[in-house]
Amino acid sequence: MPEFESFLQDKLFPLYKAHYALWIHWWPWWRRNVSGRDILRKWSDINLVQEGQTFLDFGCGTGSFTFPAARIVGSQGKVYAVDCFPGQLKIVNKQSRKEGLRNIETILSNGHTGLPDESVDIVWMCDVLHELPERQVVLRELHRVLKKDGVLAIYDGMKNKVLDYTDGLFMHAWGEQKLHKFVK
Repeated sequence: MPEFESFLQDKLFPLYKAHYALWIHWWPWWRRNVSGRDILRKWSDINLVQEGQTFLDFGCGTGSFTFPAARIVGSQGKVYAVDCFPGQLKIVNKQSRKEGLRNIETILSNGHTGLPDESVDIVWMCDVLHELPERQVVLRELHRVLKKDGVLAIYDGMKNKVLDYTDGLFMHAWGEQKLHKFVK
């Protein structure tokens, strides 16, 4: 990583992190009513999530994609919702109880998941990669937990940088605009 970019991340990340925490109150509405609908249509178009799968929503926020994934994978599947903000995971837990979704487990972390090796079918990251201070550490962890035939799906505006960060760990299988699909 270039020295200047590293300096900005190290110095500005705590401020950015605090600002992001404030988004908890309006972001779910935005995701549900504006950007999330198009993303979920893409999921359907590329047949990303299927019944019975194990799905890891890394950087789940308040669950904009956790809940649709839980409904799709059904009672035979499992969804792990990972985030570094306890307040967001509290919202996910409360909403999953309210909706009767018993296949969601939350994990408080900004890197290590604690999941077994090769235990996840789909890893989903939406607008998260650009926020991570330790991208390679996280991507190595996601590679570790992803099954041999699993898929890493990243939706992020970093364009070709997504390909740079995943190079050497994942093979690019498909991409369109902000959505990229990778395999091991």
